[in-house]
Amino acid sequence: MLKKCLIVMALAIAVSSCKKDSDVELQNEQKLSMDAELRASLPGNLNQMGANGAPLKVCVDKFTNSRPIILGEDDDDVSGRGVAVRGTKWPNGKTLRVYFINGGQIVRDNVMKFARRWANHANLHFVVTQNKAESDIRVGFKVNGDWGHWSWIGTDANEHKGEQTMNFGDLDRNSSDYDYGYYVLHEFGHAIGLGHEHLSPLANINWDKPAVYQYYMGPPNNWTRAQVNSNIFDKYKPREVRNTAYDTNSIMHYWIPNEFTTDNFSVDENAYLSDKDKIFIKRIYPG
Repeated sequence: MLKKCLIVMALAIAVSSCKKDSDVELQNEQKLSMDAELRASLPGNLNQMGANGAPLKVCVDKFTNSRPIILGEDDDDVSGRGVAVRGTKWPNGKTLRVYFINGGQIVRDNVMKFARRWANHANLHFVVTQNKAESDIRVGFKVNGDWGHWSWIGTDANEHKGEQTMNFGDLDRNSSDYDYGYYVLHEFGHAIGLGHEHLSPLANINWDKPAVYQYYMGPPNNWTRAQVNSNIFDKYKPREVRNTAYDTNSIMHYWIPNEFTTDNFSVDENAYLSDKDKIFIKRIYPG
């Protein structure tokens, strides 16, 4: 009798396992189908996918209440390119302590490896801490199902003690180095005080606004019209930032397909620090 019960239980477990595997396969097939439909629905080159096969995503601005201030007297002669949001610079030479809310060790190690590429050109240091209370930057991966990529800018993180200050929506242990470069360098650029390059006061992009609204107000972003305005069109005011010449190669620049502009202007997606990024951040945090 006991043997018969064990056989029945084993069969039940096997059936349950097969059902779960089938459900997962079905969900994956449905996801691929949805991705294909999404790609097909986008006009022209807008159906291009990111390096990991997911729909291209962009970082969302986190709004700051910092009072704009000048970074310092020695910063007036910055010769590199870039945009640094005033009032959000960390003390020069600071060691920034990074706390991970979740994520496996491989993912954490990869994030730190790419974050430290900024430290190769700036007088800053990044270390991991297990103490959330003492941390400066608090990183999460898809926390509460958040697929977005974002970071508070520089010292604005101090206004959110104990809270998450950075999110990566689709990085995992299988993500490529290109994906890590694309997302981590950009978000840690924000974390050390840099704003979006396409919002530079010196950027004169001739946007095709209806096309931009159509794209970003649809999936996967689903932004409101106001969010499109703030993230794409509303340039920083000169008094809000420290900036020099506009750099389309900056890691802090959005990807712009030519369908988004009226004069065929475009900016390719990028996963590397530009030469001007390196020069600019060294001037902001001199060693």
